[in-house]
Amino acid sequence: MGIVSNIVCKTVGIAGLAAVTYDAYGMAQHHSSAVAADMTADVFEKVVAAERSNSSASYTAGAMQKKVADLRMKNPIVPVYGKVKGFVEGFISTLGDNVIPIIFSSIALGAKGKIQKAGAWGVGIFGLYQVAKEGFGLGKTAPIDE
Repeated sequence: MGIVSNIVCKTVGIAGLAAVTYDAYGMAQHHSSAVAADMTADVFEKVVAAERSNSSASYTAGAMQKKVADLRMKNPIVPVYGKVKGFVEGFISTLGDNVIPIIFSSIALGAKGKIQKAGAWGVGIFGLYQVAKEGFGLGKTAPIDE
């Protein structure tokens, strides 16, 4: 019976870590797009403001400003940097939000005996809690009720 419970506990631990990783990856992708869009908008705002303000009335300076503004707007580094920054922030933030299932899953994977079983039970109970809370809305107040 010990081998079967060991396999079940390790499977529950792997499933818990897989769910957390899947969640973190999905949220990181979402956050990545949002941060890239924000950074691109900030650059656009600065470029437009700089292009609209000449320090002197000069046709040459205006033409040069337009060329520089075009180069700055076509800069591929800003959105790529924004995507990477947003992905890392989103991934780490989501992992921080999921500390409890990470701990229980790690215990179910790394410990032995009763502690391992307690970790697997912790993953299961936390999963049921999430289904009840997020799926069925138990313990949540709807925004309409506030």
